[in-house]
Amino acid sequence: MCGIAGIFNFDITKQVNTSSIDLLTDAVKHRGPDGRGVWFNTEKNLALGHRRLSILDTSENGSQPMTYASNRYVITLNGEIYNFLEIRLELEKLGLNFVSNSDTEVILAAYLTWGENMLHKFNGMWAFAIYDNQNKTLFLSRDRFGVKPLYYSKNDTSFIFSSEVQAIQKLLPNCPLNKQVIANIVDGGFHSYGTIETYLENVFALPGGHNILISQSEVKIYSWYQLKKIVVPKTFSLQTQELKNLILDACKLRMRSDVPIATCLSGGVDSGTITAFLASDLISKEKRFENYTHKGFCAAFPNTPIDESNEARRLANQLHTKLDVVNISAPKTNELIQAMQMCDGPMHALAFFPIWKLYKHIKENNILVTLDGQGPDEMMGGYRPIYEALDAAISLKKPLWFLDVYKTYAAQGETKNFSSKKFVKNQTITLLRTRVNYLKNKIKAGIGLQKDIEPFYDFQNFKYVNSPPENYNALDKNLYQQFFQTPLPGILQQYDRCSMANGVECRMPFMDYRIVEFVFSLPVESKVGGGYTKRILREASKGILPDETRLNKLKIGFNAPIIDWFKGELKDFMLEQMSSKEFIESNYFNGKKLKKDFADFLESKNNNWDDAWKFWPPVHLTWWLKNKN
Repeated sequence: MCGIAGIFNFDITKQVNTSSIDLLTDAVKHRGPDGRGVWFNTEKNLALGHRRLSILDTSENGSQPMTYASNRYVITLNGEIYNFLEIRLELEKLGLNFVSNSDTEVILAAYLTWGENMLHKFNGMWAFAIYDNQNKTLFLSRDRFGVKPLYYSKNDTSFIFSSEVQAIQKLLPNCPLNKQVIANIVDGGFHSYGTIETYLENVFALPGGHNILISQSEVKIYSWYQLKKIVVPKTFSLQTQELKNLILDACKLRMRSDVPIATCLSGGVDSGTITAFLASDLISKEKRFENYTHKGFCAAFPNTPIDESNEARRLANQLHTKLDVVNISAPKTNELIQAMQMCDGPMHALAFFPIWKLYKHIKENNILVTLDGQGPDEMMGGYRPIYEALDAAISLKKPLWFLDVYKTYAAQGETKNFSSKKFVKNQTITLLRTRVNYLKNKIKAGIGLQKDIEPFYDFQNFKYVNSPPENYNALDKNLYQQFFQTPLPGILQQYDRCSMANGVECRMPFMDYRIVEFVFSLPVESKVGGGYTKRILREASKGILPDETRLNKLKIGFNAPIIDWFKGELKDFMLEQMSSKEFIESNYFNGKKLKKDFADFLESKNNNWDDAWKFWPPVHLTWWLKNKN
């Protein structure tokens, strides 16, 4: 896991300035504190940079940029190919030899042997660039789901790429802001991450599952992966067994490490399943497993409604796993500024700080790799797509499942600020009214009722790279959009920013492409039903994950206790930013109104999260605009 960078001048006679590639490379030094390398081609119109976080083969043999095949190919890589040992064995049988024990060399050997077709063999997360000295071409690729970032900017004379937008910005200091993206961030959204857009105009994200091929005359951007519909077992019990096997293998592959590895453990089903599987004797061990510390890390918010540390402690005790509970208190100003400086651009919510703080603690404890639980909520209905699930039940003509869905989401808990029962009731009434009104209008027009009503959400007119197939029902469409459009792409980049800001690699077993393809091929009842969201995941972990966790229906999203923080330790920082000329006269939000709303918020004794969420994004943007250079 590393930081990568590169500059390619289309004019072969125009050399890359050494100071430019140095600036670009060192802008991502936090991503790779263990080594640095810069490589120029013979003509010096191309330069590749690399900052290394040593995970596999920590010797000099694993250093990058790495050359191969008598210097024909050179690579700069960010990521891991988890099944590199299996691919290496296949290549060795074809007569290829290796000098390192890294996955990087395996990629180069695979490129020599199979070309771009190698990507379909890879199980991993990656963003890399390979230069072919013979054909004078630069090939860039990003993993299927965009777990690892890759950004670029191009004009008529050159192409620049890096792991972070802020690095490219250092070479393009006058690049204007992308007003649509900034407006969305200010509104607390992160919808742009499923698109090619970034917070800067003319700086773009290469979408997940896409490649770029660059020559002296052409820049070609194209898709190499589309989500596959696969054949799944017909019975729920057989589906459950297959998912269990996939999770076991996904965890096994992600345990390959030459440095200490741990888990993040919130006490919920997702991270709990990973920790429980690793604690079981179901996963066959191999040599590199000895670096697993049998240790979990949990972010805690004592005396707040979002604290799950007691559940994490109970689960760790049941699994005989060590647990380090990290109490996250409101940040001091200097610590908050440090976190903002190390995270790429303005953030849509203050939730980034607890994540950054957790990984900072993990790195201080000499852990360089964690296994995390992102993915199941978006794939299996964890984020309350009630409207769409009920609509799918109507379209599929499944009244019993309609009642099952209603009861499932109504049983997710009652808190001071949120009532599952009330929320489900309101969503159901809204859906039924929409259905009835739509039917009335169609009958009047003499047209039949369409299969599904449009999903009940707003994606603010962003142009997404991936769209759900037309034949999907309303729930499957919504889950597809959650996974490929928002919120998951934004969550993935939030975790990448915060973990890599501290030089820690975050691996996600549920993002294994085999699991993703399997889950998206399942019938909807296997995902939501029987009284539970993530139904098949809970069943697959039966007997491995203790029932107190496995069958817990309460849904608590990860966030920061912003009400307490804004009224406490962060009040002065917030007021300082809101009193600035840049805030009051901002072109991106109504600073005067927000400052007044914040004053009213401070005076009120009955605030909830909906009152507080809107204050952080404009404050972070204001600070960032003043300090981005």
